[in-house]
Amino acid sequence: MLQHLHLHERLVCSSCKGELVQSSDTYLQCRRCRATYTIESRYVSMLDRREQDDRPFDWNRKEGEIRDYSEISNSLALSGIGRFATFLNYGYVSSGNEQHAVVEPVDVWNRNSVKLLLEVVGRTAIRGRDVIDIGCGRGGNIAALHKYFKPQSTVGLDICPANIAYCSAKSRPTESFYLVGDAENIPFADESFDVVLNIESAHAYPNRKRFYEEAYRILRYGGVFLYTELMLEEEAAQNVRLLEEAGLSVIRNQDVTSNVLLSCDENAKQRTGAQGIANDANASRNIGDIHDFIALPGSKKYEEMKAGKRQYRMMNLVKRYPCFTNDNNLV
Repeated sequence: MLQHLHLHERLVCSSCKGELVQSSDTYLQCRRCRATYTIESRYVSMLDRREQDDRPFDWNRKEGEIRDYSEISNSLALSGIGRFATFLNYGYVSSGNEQHAVVEPVDVWNRNSVKLLLEVVGRTAIRGRDVIDIGCGRGGNIAALHKYFKPQSTVGLDICPANIAYCSAKSRPTESFYLVGDAENIPFADESFDVVLNIESAHAYPNRKRFYEEAYRILRYGGVFLYTELMLEEEAAQNVRLLEEAGLSVIRNQDVTSNVLLSCDENAKQRTGAQGIANDANASRNIGDIHDFIALPGSKKYEEMKAGKRQYRMMNLVKRYPCFTNDNNLV
């Protein structure tokens, strides 16, 4: 289970970053703090459940996210389209503003979602690099990275076990390593990755500052953080400040709300169709306002984007070398 490429060598305790030992066929344990993690049949769970007692309010939010995405995974499986639904992002449609993608998706499922990934990657060098997708969902981003850019290795980390089980079942063992984990407590050693990817996930993290610090910690010097998020207008400047305080330098910060709205318009027909998630009775009952969750036209989230109250920001940030300024070797 842990023989995936060289990635298991960089795995550490989520909480204290101590060395892990395999105490049995089903458990890993930290030598330092004695935290225990479970080895499932298809993945490793690196959630330290002791945090539930230490931070109950934060864990209630996280458990809510796990329930929502588990329900989505179940609904997609029952609908018969689960194997095609590898993306859950809003997507991107080109318009008159500046474009950054160096390749275009052709004849692909989920074209708008792939386009969103390609836009945030832009000219960032991926080939031969070690990449982690935090909040990887159903693995669409990682599959597209291998198709278009040929990274050396990829890790997918998500807090929802249903997502990771799905990804692990579809992935080739030599290609990617998926595990259950918390974005605020990333279970990898310092400077493990050249590229950190985070698409439409950070809004669900109770402690944004802690996530940014973790992204900085696991990046190698010269590495790039590729980041998109739908945020309230008044949060945009605050998030940039927190990113810079974590040690990251902003090299691109683009408002692409208009492109995302165009994609929401295009996606609406599919998502409200007979097999669309918006018409799934179980998802609607268990997730609450499913229309707002996927930003259908007319939903609160969609209308707030349209009115400028929410902005979809696309950012590239770099972990600069401490003693040099000309260090954008990955950008």
